[in-house]
Amino acid sequence: MTGPAVTGPAVTGPKPRWRKVVPVHTVTLRFERDLEWSPTIVWDALVDPVLVGGWLGDAQIDGRVGGRYDLSGEDAQGVTRIPAVTGFRGVITGFDAPTELAVSTDDRGDLRFSLREVAGGPRGTSTAMSLAVTLEIEPPFAVGIGERWETRLDQLHELLRGHPARLAHLSRLPTSVDPGTRRA
Repeated sequence: MTGPAVTGPAVTGPKPRWRKVVPVHTVTLRFERDLEWSPTIVWDALVDPVLVGGWLGDAQIDGRVGGRYDLSGEDAQGVTRIPAVTGFRGVITGFDAPTELAVSTDDRGDLRFSLREVAGGPRGTSTAMSLAVTLEIEPPFAVGIGERWETRLDQLHELLRGHPARLAHLSRLPTSVDPGTRRA
């Protein structure tokens, strides 16, 4: 006996697999911090490449709307990784010193830092900072992204207190700092 006749082109390669389609949603994570420094000082920590390197990652920042806001994927020990916060390429979509910084990233969502001066604190003026991170993500992963941003914002606070998370980075002298990113 012979088997059934096969007609048509031969099928080669791996068999097709079924994939489960997981829905993604637009999620906005919101963070609020009260910082004991003036908005001008906090602003510098958001836009000065050397200071950003002390809490968020090696940065290349062109401080203007349409300018680049790129971060490397190094962690606090200088080990290259792909964590959920650092390691992105972005374009500045809002730049109003020292109150608003908005960045649209390639794959980490849209970031919007808002700084508001408030009276009080040990220096007489402090800052109410809010960060909104809007991204397309599978909802179960939002918690991990939120935790990573909480850690980064803790590192920002420590940097402002004089304790950068990335000491090795801050020991390097910058070759140039775009004067448009700093406020006098």
